[in-house]
Amino acid sequence: MRKLFISMVLALSTYMIQAQEYGVYSMHFLRVEGNTDDFEKVQSMYMQKVAKQAVEQGDITFWAFLKHVAMDNIDDEERYNYVFVQSNTSIEALLSEKNSWWNNAADVLSSEEQALVSALSATHTWTADSRHIYSDEGSIAKGLGGFIQFNFARPENVDGFIQENLTLWKPYFEKNMDSMGMVNWGVGRKLAPLGANWAKVSTWDMFNTLEELMNYRIGYKLPADLLKKSKMKDHNPDGFMMMPIFQMIANSAQ
Repeated sequence: MRKLFISMVLALSTYMIQAQEYGVYSMHFLRVEGNTDDFEKVQSMYMQKVAKQAVEQGDITFWAFLKHVAMDNIDDEERYNYVFVQSNTSIEALLSEKNSWWNNAADVLSSEEQALVSALSATHTWTADSRHIYSDEGSIAKGLGGFIQFNFARPENVDGFIQENLTLWKPYFEKNMDSMGMVNWGVGRKLAPLGANWAKVSTWDMFNTLEELMNYRIGYKLPADLLKKSKMKDHNPDGFMMMPIFQMIANSAQ
């Protein structure tokens, strides 16, 4: 499986990827069962230290650990409940052994901390995971908020979808995101895996609070003049496949 994944990504690297704020990034969704509080402790108290060193050494450019926000408070056993987001400067960096920074935990954590990680890790299990690779086609990073909405889609015209986001919506958000409470926005092109059941693109909207994000969903009206210019109904007639919300638990910038 790893050989197949590497072959797919290498094939895609034959064209030049313009690195934006987050370069080439991965979204590693996972399902964790058992004592999820202990899992969150491992990632936020210990693995964050290891990820931070990896950033300082230039092995990766960013790492974040996020928890899915289930508005019904019901744990759906078929649903991923966490995601790791990690970015690199290039495909080459993504495929480098240095990208597996967690293997350096013994060099960063004390023996006591490693023992605690082992004890905490025994209380939960990863039961499923799925890793997805994107290139950042354009983003705005004024900060890192507490909640983020990922918007996944399969547009009929991928290039048209991306270009409209860059030429129409990015300038608008750059000018107005402060008044909206938005601190981070972007659009990514899917590199792997690709197929009939996978999204081709993803955008994201990040806010400081869940309240700001929900108000954006239900109460923010986009300008009529921009909506008239939009061709998104042609580019992406079926709309977004899903728009999950995640809460920021830890990141390498902390």
